[in-house]
Formats: sequence, C-alpha cells, structure tokens
Amino acid sequence: MRKQVCMLLSPRLPFWGCTPRIPYRSSYSANRGPTRLQSYHAQSRTTEDTLAPRIHPFVVERVGGRECHISWSEGGIQKEWCDPLSTRPVSGQVVVRRNSWTGRMSSWLRQMFLPTNYPHSVHRSYLPFHVLQFAETTLATITSVLCNQALLTSVGVSAEGSILGAVAIQWIIKDGAGEVAKLFFIRHFSPYFDSHPKAFTLFGEVIGCLGSGLQIATLLIAPSPGNFLICAAGGNIFKLVGNAIWFTTHIKFVRYFSEQGNTGDVAAKDESQASIAQLTGYASGISLLTFSHTAAYLYTIFSVAVPLHLMMTACMMRVATFELLTLPRISCLAQEYVTRGRVSSLTELDQSGCTGLFGEFYQNKGDRWLTLAPRVSEVLEPGTENQRSLWQICAAVFRDGRYLLFPLQSPRGPVISVFFHPDATNDDMLRSILHAALIRNALLQRQPPLKGGADNRQDTEILETYSNAALRSTLVDTRLWAENNFGPFKETLEARGWRTDELCYADHGHRVLWTPGD
Repeated sequence: MRKQVCMLLSPRLPFWGCTPRIPYRSSYSANRGPTRLQSYHAQSRTTEDTLAPRIHPFVVERVGGRECHISWSEGGIQKEWCDPLSTRPVSGQVVVRRNSWTGRMSSWLRQMFLPTNYPHSVHRSYLPFHVLQFAETTLATITSVLCNQALLTSVGVSAEGSILGAVAIQWIIKDGAGEVAKLFFIRHFSPYFDSHPKAFTLFGEVIGCLGSGLQIATLLIAPSPGNFLICAAGGNIFKLVGNAIWFTTHIKFVRYFSEQGNTGDVAAKDESQASIAQLTGYASGISLLTFSHTAAYLYTIFSVAVPLHLMMTACMMRVATFELLTLPRISCLAQEYVTRGRVSSLTELDQSGCTGLFGEFYQNKGDRWLTLAPRVSEVLEPGTENQRSLWQICAAVFRDGRYLLFPLQSPRGPVISVFFHPDATNDDMLRSILHAALIRNALLQRQPPLKGGADNRQDTEILETYSNAALRSTLVDTRLWAENNFGPFKETLEARGWRTDELCYADHGHRVLWTPGD
C-alpha cells in the first residue's frame, strides 16, 4: 500500500501546502481584504499508522509553481519543498507530495517554457493559443526541412550517403544546436529582459557578431562534416541567442514607441524598414563579394563592419529615451520625493548622474539599497534570534498588506528587502518602494554611524540600535504616510512623464505568504 498523507479539510476553509498548520484564505477580490496566514490545527491521518511530522512555517514562498515552507529551527531556518496538492475524488481529502522528483521536474519545465507567475500573469487564452502555435511551428519546420533538401538536390548537392553526411541534415543539426542553446539561455536570463532591455539588446548584438565571425572561420579549416558542424553550429548558437534577445526586447520597444495604441501599425512599418535595410545589405554584400572570396578579405570587411554595427546599436539605445521606471531610477525618485517632495524628469535624472548605463544600472555599488522580491532564505540566511524578532515585528505590521518590508543594516547603510504577496499589483509594488524609501530615510536620520565602517562584507546585520517598540512604531507611522501619499507620488511621476503602468525589474516570480507576528 502506497504511503499517502491525507487531511480532512473544512469545506469552507481550503488548505494548501504540506502541513496542517497553515491554510490560506481565498485571494483578493474587489470587496475583500488581503489573504492572511493563520495557525490552524487540522485533523490529519495517513493510510498507515505513521503520522507526518509537524512543521510550523512562519512564511511560505512560491517559486516556480512549488512552495517552500520556511520555519525557524535551532540552527537558523529550515526549508521544506512541497509540490502542489492533488485532490482526490473523495470530498475533503487531498494528497500531499513533499519534494517529489515530479514536482522538481514540473518546476524546471515551468521556468523553461512558461512566463513568470503563470497563469496569473497572462491572458486566459494564452495556453490554447500556444498549444496550437506549437503544432503549427512543428508542421512548418517539417515543410522547411523538405524544402531545403529539395533545393540542395536541385543545384546538384547529393543527398546520398550517411544520414549525418547529408548536407541538409548538417544544416538542420546546425540550426538545432542553436535552438537548444537558446532554450537554456532564455530560462536563466529572461527576467532580465524586462529590467535591462537596452543592455541585453547590445549584448545580443555582440554575441551575434561573434557567431558570424565563427561561421566565417569555416574557410580556415579542412572541409569535413565534423569541422563544418563545429564552426557552423557554434556560430549559429551565438547568432540564434542574439536574435532571440533582439526579438524579445524589440517587442517592448515597439510597444513603447506606440503612443496611440497603434502597436500593430508601428510593428508593420518597422518590418518594412527592416526589409529595405536587408535588401540594401544584400546588394552591398554581393557587390563586395565580386572582388574576392578569400578568408583574409572577408575578415577585413568583417573587422570594419562589426565595430560600426555595435556603435550604431549603442547609439540606438542612447536615443531611445523611454521613461521607464527601472529599479535604479525608481530608487532615486522615491528617495527624492521623500526628502524633497518632488521627482526629477528623465533628462534631469540622467544629468544628475544618479544612475548608470541606460538607467538600468546603479552608478555605484553602494547606491543599491533596495531589493525587490528576493528569496526569503537569502535574506534570512543566518537565522539569528535578532532576525527572528525583527521578522515577527515586520510580519505583525504588514499582516494585512500585499507587501512586507524587511530592513537590514549593512556597511553602506540601511538596505530594505521587499517581499510581495501573490496578489500584489503594480501599484502595490510602487507603494512599497515609496514606503521603503521613507523607512530608509528615517533609519539614516536616527541611526548612529556603524562601528567598523571599513568592513566591506556583503552579509548584513540586523539593526540593533532600535528597540522593538521603536521599530514597530516607525514601521506603522511610515506605512500610514505611504498610504496617504502614494496617490500624489504617482501623480507627480506621471506629470513628469514617467510610465507608472510598468515597473521594470528582474521578477523571478518569488511570492510569499507570511504568518502574523506574535
């Protein structure tokens, strides 16, 4: 008999997770307050006489479609990974799966192929549309393979011999290697396409040029199927990754260029302009090839064209002055509003030098005081008693909120980590940043200089100069101020030309549910 953990649940109080201690109520609705976690002793039983161990997590973190239950332990913090629940036909019973290999594989596949926070972050028609698109692309690719073989055969390229020796098959392997590499690149770096679109566009062009240089190197090696695949497939990997970056970031740029809802028209005209540019490039390339086909000649042209290409890309990113609220920009603007009651325009902010390249990086490492949606285990890694006390204070203050602020002290001053509830909206995120800037300003004004300020360690220590009552009072007072002043802050941002409908940061989909502090 298989071991299963079954729990009888109250019909009106749904339960999720691995333990019978923490249910959570339904998510936000138009007339309902935010979700809370509460202690609850549910009856549990197993198909055998072995009872599941009781764990009392203080926070549940959702990562990649799975849940990480984090609880305090003698050595710091303890983590337990749990898979989504599977409901049994019997009413009121669910089967809990703890860190199964199927759950780990499912999480890996979700991060590889589905958008962050799927299905809540996409339209309801996303799944059926992309299932059909997968079938459509598969059939179109089959047709393309047949066409390639027919064209190569028509010009006298033999299709006989071993399967790996056929020219069409070599071409398919070349493209297939690039597609596989693109999958893994996108899985790891796709969140940064939102936070650093200009930087990644430039990076994509750089690796695309590297791929072109590697493919030209096929002229320098002995002709053979193996050598061809090494240079052609290797170069195609770089080029396909570069093209994927360009396509992804260009979608964002087209949307930003379309100020009257004419995204389709702008995209279509962009394709027309690209067609003319490509035809001009074809004509110029053919003209240059009439002089010579040697590797030295091709690399000479390559060495001239590539620097000009990258210079044009950098200039494009410079002239594309989108008023996007990247994390470095909103950090500066929120601090400015808290201290001066105003915000700078894009031109004023760039002239002040508060941010780095393209406004997507901090000017200095010490300027980074705000972290959005981090992993709980990374922030609470030591799991000290002071951290536990501070977390309980923050959880009690933000028990009804859609975000939780957790202040830490570092050699460069107070830093704030912001944890988001699964129901947090874009406005909630902007409000949390304004609140975090106010807390940081209050801590800077009241906290004496750190002892041993020359210590450059990255690990932070808990604020020890505040009593629990003083810290709780500061959090409560600043929260009231942030609630009352968020509307004027947002209106001021919009009046200065900033886009408040989107917060550009690397969202890895980390969302948490926390218990109220004791």
